[in-house]
Amino acid sequence: MKVWGVTGWKNSGKTGLMERLVAEFTSRGLTVSTVKHAHHVFDVDHKGKDSYRHREAGAQEVLLSSRKRWALMHEHRGAEEATLDELLAKLSPVDLVLVEGFKLARHPKVEAHRAETGSPLIAPEDDSVRAIASDSGAEVHGRPSFDLDDTIAIANFIESELWNADRFDSFAVVDWSSANDRGKQPKKDAIWAGAILGGEEQEPVYLRNRDVAFEWLKSLITSEKKAGRRLLIGFDFPFGYPQGFARQVTGTSDPLTLWAYYRDRLVDTPSYNSRFELAGEINARFPGKGPFWFNGGSEDVPDLPHKGLDRNGHGQMERRQAEEKAKGTFTCWQMGGAGAVGGQVMTGLAALQRLRDAFPQGISVWPFQKAPAPVLFVEIWPTLIDKIVREADDAIRDRAQVRLLTRALAGLPPDRLAAMLAVDAPEEGWILGLGYETELQEAACRN
Repeated sequence: MKVWGVTGWKNSGKTGLMERLVAEFTSRGLTVSTVKHAHHVFDVDHKGKDSYRHREAGAQEVLLSSRKRWALMHEHRGAEEATLDELLAKLSPVDLVLVEGFKLARHPKVEAHRAETGSPLIAPEDDSVRAIASDSGAEVHGRPSFDLDDTIAIANFIESELWNADRFDSFAVVDWSSANDRGKQPKKDAIWAGAILGGEEQEPVYLRNRDVAFEWLKSLITSEKKAGRRLLIGFDFPFGYPQGFARQVTGTSDPLTLWAYYRDRLVDTPSYNSRFELAGEINARFPGKGPFWFNGGSEDVPDLPHKGLDRNGHGQMERRQAEEKAKGTFTCWQMGGAGAVGGQVMTGLAALQRLRDAFPQGISVWPFQKAPAPVLFVEIWPTLIDKIVREADDAIRDRAQVRLLTRALAGLPPDRLAAMLAVDAPEEGWILGLGYETELQEAACRN
């Protein structure tokens, strides 16, 4: 669990800031718990109640339970006050614990300060105070200062500090497929996933269809969030299309709007998906013929050419800038057959949007979103490490790819991964590691 504190003298505004931060972080899809230190004798019970009488009689702990909540009261009975670490150990796992008070503990904190109290700042004498939130513009050299009421800016700072954009604890790579259910027996040309979680390499997982893959990913994200680990997941299909396509289809250049468009319109089951029909419907929005092609449905699909050469006058570029640089890539317009990246994109983006729905604001999509989050989705292309994949002793190429590319990403020094992530491609997206092939291969071999 990530821990962050709000500290300050009496009447500094720390309780109000705590309340607003809880609301802000929960609105971002994070699970949040709080710990508050009280300097005075306090009670959460009332004289005359049964639970009060139990404690007065000498009970060490009294647990109250109802349909809506339960509460445990513990009497020290002369023992030392519990430390913050001891109290945190009693909490159920969450993404973030906000701590009010506990000035002497060494967890990172933001200091709330109001000029009217006349109290001095704590920050100059305490380097665990990472930022100041005041109503007077109070500053300490080398630490950011925020307006006490600017909850969003303070939350953004805390999030960036706890989930540093350049550092990850766990990594996963998913080799996607738009094919129907592939059966129980692990095989090639199916969905495979590799993972290194908290430094521990997992055996690659065979996922027989997209429903199974979705549930595996949902479980992975849930467990890593509960463990307080930041997770990077790579998917081997484009996250965007050539410039101009999203606007023509959705009315906006925001590629994530197109993700939602696919989620709402694609029918996808283990034995059938409507990618060909949807591609034909989208083609009808464009002049000429195309841009999608490969009429591979059970029936002839209107407005979907059978061959790439049958297309004309649709006005779309054939490749993104990333594909122009990555020789050997297939275009995103081919919906079926060998190298059918188009089918992977359509089914993949619909699934990723459903995951974003399941974890609102808990997932960031590179390179479209810059704010750090517990989980980062990135686009990858296993061919970047094809040299060592071909040398791997594995009868199933997909399995070798996810294992070795996961090792490569986990083996990169944080500053080198940061360099690969420093990409400006707000509409088309980019392939992580493109241009860094040698570094990726070396990192894979170090693990």
